Parts: sequence; structure tokens; C-alpha cells
Amino acid sequence: MDVALPLLGAVSAWITPSVVISVAALIFTLASFWWIQVRRGRLRVETGPVFSGAITSNKIVLNVPLVFHNLDPASLVVADIKLHLSGGDDENSPDHKALPKRMFWIAFHGSVYPEPDEHRQFAMPFAVEGRKSVERVIEFQWDNPETQLEDGPYTATVEVLVLPQRWRRRQWRTTCTYQLQTDLWSGNRASLIPRTNDPEFYEAIKEIRG
Repeated sequence: MDVALPLLGAVSAWITPSVVISVAALIFTLASFWWIQVRRGRLRVETGPVFSGAITSNKIVLNVPLVFHNLDPASLVVADIKLHLSGGDDENSPDHKALPKRMFWIAFHGSVYPEPDEHRQFAMPFAVEGRKSVERVIEFQWDNPETQLEDGPYTATVEVLVLPQRWRRRQWRTTCTYQLQTDLWSGNRASLIPRTNDPEFYEAIKEIRG
């Protein structure tokens, strides 16, 4: 082959229209395969307006319903979850010294208000397949709390450790932030019962009950 042949523009050039079309088609095929079958993205997490919780001097327990949604084709693994609580701006409130605080994932349940005989599964990693969602009621606990969380609402942030990660870094991701309305809790705060996190619903129920 004559090394002096031109690259473009001549009949005997190295790069001809057919070569360009073939290479472009190959690149498009590989890129499409990666985008449709291999691409790994971020996990989306959402919660709802109802949860269950109990607060005593020895322990705070929150059962928070979460939906983990994987929009991309590659599967992801939820390795760990934490609930970050912040607030307590008032210097005279017990929250001022107790917060911010991370509550740890202890177990998960099949419903917000677990039945007494329901099997309680302790925390373990779970997979979220590509383009699918997984529902979990995550139980978070705080032992020997310095506060009773009476001066709500508080800012609650769900932090998730998702695997695999790029460059083998163990980086926590902030996936969901909402207001934890403990100021709406009625009845026995020490009882693990369903509670609303919606102020409008709370006011509507109060109006109905008089």
C-alpha cells in the first residue's frame, strides 16, 4: 500500500465514505448497547406521608416506608442506609446538643405497622434490578437519646450506600430529604403506632373529631 495516499477527498484515499459509515455504525451500536443494557446511574428514593414511631427515654424507633427506584438498566445494591436528623436551632432546647444525629438501619418490615407475629428481618444488603423498584419499611433506631424530639418539625435525610461505586470509593449518597413532623404526634408517644407526617391531614382529622 502506498503510504503517500491521501486520507480524504481522493478516489484512492484511505478514508472513504463507506469506511466512515461503517465506523459510525459500529460506534452507534456500541453506544446504544451501553446505554440500553450496561449504563449504571443513581438510585432514587422516595417516602410517603405515613410512618410509625415511638420515643422513650431509652430508645427512638422510626419505621419509615421507602421506595428505591432504579431508572437505569444495570442492577444496584443497597448496602446500608442511615437517617440523618437535623434541627434544634433553639439553644434552650434539648435538641440543640443532641442534633444533628444519624440513626442506624436495624431491620425492615413488610408494613408500616408490623403485626406482633410478623417476621422481622434484620438489616442486610438488597438488590434493585434495572428499571425496577423495591419497597421497604426501614426500621431506624437511636439508643439512649438525649432528646425526645418534641420541638419538631425536623429535617430528615435518607443517606444510602449504593454499590458498586466508581474508583472503589465508599461514598454515601443523599437520596431523599423531607420534614419529620414529630410535633403532630398524638396519643402515647412511647407506643409504636402509625403516625401521619402530613400537616393538612392532621388538621382535617382534628376538625372532624372536634
